[in-house]
Amino acid sequence: MSLLKEAWPASRLVNALAGGVQNSARQRLRSNWTQRLRATVDEPAYAELWKDIERICNDVREAPRLELPLSLFQQFANTGERKPYEDVYFERRGRLVAIVLAAVADPEHQKMKEVESGLLDICTEYTWALPAHVNEEDTVTPPWQQVDLFASETAQMLVEIVLLLGERLADHVVVQVHKEVERRVLEPVFWQPRHFDWETAEHNWSAVCASGCGIAALLLAKDDLSRAVAIEQMLGALDYFLAGYSEDGGCPEGVGYWVYGFGYFMYFADMLREFTEGTVEIVSSEKVRQMAAFAERVHLSDGIFANYSDSSETESLPSGLISHVNFLQGRPSTLPFRVPGLLEDPCRRWAHVLRNLVWTNPLVYGSGEAVIDYLPQLGWLMCRSLCSSHHGSGGQQDNPGAVLAFSAKAGHNNEPHNHNDLGHFILHGGGENLLCDLGAGLYTKAYFSPERESIINISSSGHSVPIINGITQQSGAKARAVVLDIAMDEQEGAQRVTTFKLDLTSAYAVDELVVFTRSFAWSVPEGNEGARLTVTDHFEFETSGMNVKPWEVEELLISRIQPHTGVGFVEWKGTNAVVRLVYDAGVLRQRLEAVKHIDHEGVPFVFYKTSLQLDSNRWDGSASIDCNLFFTIHQSSC
Repeated sequence: MSLLKEAWPASRLVNALAGGVQNSARQRLRSNWTQRLRATVDEPAYAELWKDIERICNDVREAPRLELPLSLFQQFANTGERKPYEDVYFERRGRLVAIVLAAVADPEHQKMKEVESGLLDICTEYTWALPAHVNEEDTVTPPWQQVDLFASETAQMLVEIVLLLGERLADHVVVQVHKEVERRVLEPVFWQPRHFDWETAEHNWSAVCASGCGIAALLLAKDDLSRAVAIEQMLGALDYFLAGYSEDGGCPEGVGYWVYGFGYFMYFADMLREFTEGTVEIVSSEKVRQMAAFAERVHLSDGIFANYSDSSETESLPSGLISHVNFLQGRPSTLPFRVPGLLEDPCRRWAHVLRNLVWTNPLVYGSGEAVIDYLPQLGWLMCRSLCSSHHGSGGQQDNPGAVLAFSAKAGHNNEPHNHNDLGHFILHGGGENLLCDLGAGLYTKAYFSPERESIINISSSGHSVPIINGITQQSGAKARAVVLDIAMDEQEGAQRVTTFKLDLTSAYAVDELVVFTRSFAWSVPEGNEGARLTVTDHFEFETSGMNVKPWEVEELLISRIQPHTGVGFVEWKGTNAVVRLVYDAGVLRQRLEAVKHIDHEGVPFVFYKTSLQLDSNRWDGSASIDCNLFFTIHQSSC
């Protein structure tokens, strides 16, 4: 793929970004956004979003003003906790988002004083960066000029609000907003540039920061050349973002960070296209089209995803973004249609909410067949089977909860937002992940420290993979799942079978371990009345020496559902589907542990860790061991 910065140097951009074009684009965007936003007020699809906006507007009038003192900012350095500061930080922005959208929707209602107060409050914050992202020891760049994800998002939000409300804002408020965006973002990134690490990051940071800073430069740069130079610089950052994706379009950070990084990439790309009247187009490559399809490819059913890395299995996808990328895919989206509420996003992101209102198109959503999908560079396999008794006319799915699905992960243990999860797998049925991935834990200072792999969300001890000789998987790129074989949806007698075999030897720093392979066989019988998964783990150990000891192998299985257990079986019963595991009780000993934990938002929950340990008393002293796990999964109503 050609580099964006090489394709669009400043010398070429300067004419495309000429002042006359800019003025026309501003007027067109303001008119289109306003017209479309007002039209959604009475449309049923947007009812929940507008209820959230109304609820927050009432809070603004009735609740006390939210303060963000320096003492709260310093709490992260003192305790490592992020949440106390971030809760207030994001709520302030959520309130501003709500009152701005309400003011645009109802120009007769007097909300402008509240809007102006919200804008000025943000202008007085110590820094727009989050405490976790500020280096207080930086003697060159003060905290208020350290540009992170959220400083970039804030700059974009403020300049787009000014664009949308225009002359309805008091002149001194507009001047103050422009001054702070210049001082805090444009100056350190463009006019007196410091190099920020995100400019060469191959993950979501480069896209989000380039989008926020780039849109701010588009709207505030004082001359055509400065604007062109700034955009060329941000296209260079986006080259790094695109390099972080493989050619199959896979996002190693998971679907949540795909929404974040790819979403902001698309927001910037659209704004750049608007402000050059279609001259500069950066989303037309085959790689970007593959990236656009990622969310659909890892969707299992009912809005539930294969959620490796720091993603949630129940991501709320922005309906505006999904609508907007469909032209890249050349077909309707098969994802479920729903406009998310403002309160569903803990960060209350302006860019998502605005575009959910002005870009969403219910007509580009459709229905699709259950499929098998493999992302070869990323190493993720998704197998979906539609229970036969739930097919509608023409073979289409009329009950998304009827999908039975299996997903497994290869890759390596040095991915962005990495978890040590090579060979981990998910079993899905009835619209829920029955054997699951825990997703992201609560973000704290420790979560991103060198000791992070001890956190259960990140450690392989929190995934459905073995512990070998008491040792969990190691971190780093050297820990890699080598794909030995894959065969997808092949006919074997009266069933369709997909096999996936991985060499996971390098994942474990166990001196005695010579070979460890994990094989999956997913089979769907004719008639689609349920499915089967066989997991075979093959271990070979070094047996030299006189005192050969039994090797310890402990198979782990992770679920949020409390299983029913008995001799030789474990059963996880979900709302609409059941997974049953059968194993040789003469070889494996079973143990169940209920683990109290907190999720990414700090909400307590319990998950269940089923352990199947090789019974050393039955070990015959041979150098190789096979552990076989036989799963069946079916709909409760099938």
